[in-house]
Amino acid sequence: MKKEDLLNHLKAFDPTLYGFLQDESHRQRYTLSLIPTDSAMSPLAAFLEGSPLANSGAEVCTAHHEHFIEELVRTRAQELFGSEHAVVRLGGIAAASRVALLGLLQPGDTVLSFNLRKQEHCAGLEFHFENYGIDPTLQRVDWDEAAQIAERIKPRLIVFSPVSYPRIPNYERLAAIARAVGAYLWVDIGQCVGLVAAGLIPSPVALADVVTFPTNDSLRGPDGAILLCREDLAPQLDAAVANTGHISMHTNRLAALAFALHAAAQPKFRAYGEQVLANSKSLAAALEKRGTALLCGGTETHLVLAAPAPGVDLMDAVHTLAQIGLYVKPDRIPTMRPQLILSALRLSTLNPTTRGLTEGDMEIVADALAGVLSGSLSAAQQDALRLSIGKLIMDKPLFSDRWMNLDAMAHADCPVSGEGIAVHTHAASERRNILKNLFQ
Repeated sequence: MKKEDLLNHLKAFDPTLYGFLQDESHRQRYTLSLIPTDSAMSPLAAFLEGSPLANSGAEVCTAHHEHFIEELVRTRAQELFGSEHAVVRLGGIAAASRVALLGLLQPGDTVLSFNLRKQEHCAGLEFHFENYGIDPTLQRVDWDEAAQIAERIKPRLIVFSPVSYPRIPNYERLAAIARAVGAYLWVDIGQCVGLVAAGLIPSPVALADVVTFPTNDSLRGPDGAILLCREDLAPQLDAAVANTGHISMHTNRLAALAFALHAAAQPKFRAYGEQVLANSKSLAAALEKRGTALLCGGTETHLVLAAPAPGVDLMDAVHTLAQIGLYVKPDRIPTMRPQLILSALRLSTLNPTTRGLTEGDMEIVADALAGVLSGSLSAAQQDALRLSIGKLIMDKPLFSDRWMNLDAMAHADCPVSGEGIAVHTHAASERRNILKNLFQ
């Protein structure tokens, strides 16, 4: 059945869901999300997830008897990140977190966690969490203070999950702190995983005992997660996977994940990461030029933490930006001083880059962000910003052709004559058009 026939059937059979699909499609297409967890899945990964592979599962009985597609995913993950072992049968980052906690700890163990991250994944688990964070004045991690806290509380596990930290961490110092107190080190690289995979920011894999990350976001794969670890920890973490009920995954999700990992190893993906970083630096500079304060002194990743002007309510700013056409995520960021919590918008250039926006476009985005965060916009100015954002994204697809490996498709055949080349070029052009129509 053709796509148009399917949509017409859905409209007639279930108009409620059809309406939801249409509304959400229009929202994504005609607004711009700067939320770190929002980024379109690769069209080819999406194709695999929606393919007949969804009709079969990949149940795993033992660690030594893997389904082909799970073995492919695991091998690609290990090769891409230089890991000794990979767990890929995980439904999401919360599942990966519980596997790490249950595989490494005993009830009552102490966890020293950056911003108390992963505590939210501990429902029903008996672990004691202690906090470390950024220095409230310098807004950077004070590694000396973190070392002092670790020496005092003697944690069994140290966690670093910098979802609200836009600077490059000192993984060497962090690993030394963990070794000094006999603690495991677990790093969650979250939305930065794509930049790590592309070799654009440092990787903690060689220094940490466990590394986790979601497989959507910057990897542009399906929903899920991967856990990387040392070979000697593999038995206890594999056991935790089975004990938490992760016994199978459908082959469609595994195939989509395998494709995403393969794509992340290509030069095109590194170019995407370079554009993400260029866009984040451009956005940060444009905001500062317009008087917006940035936490942590700017950015070295895809994240930009933009603070509202004094007296501006952050949630009011979020609602105003949504009316303009920008979706953003508010965040409360703990510091090493318990009573001091910093407020900011946690902005990411992942999705804008996926849609094809570049440095010059960040100036337009910064106009809207800075205007709203200043609290001084008139109704007429809001209308003007809404028009500028609409004009910016009107013709932008959800996934830009720039990031498709169309050159590989164009050279799938090997013509041997000038006529063959012409025919091949025409066919490749047709395939591009098909992909564009299907997935934009």
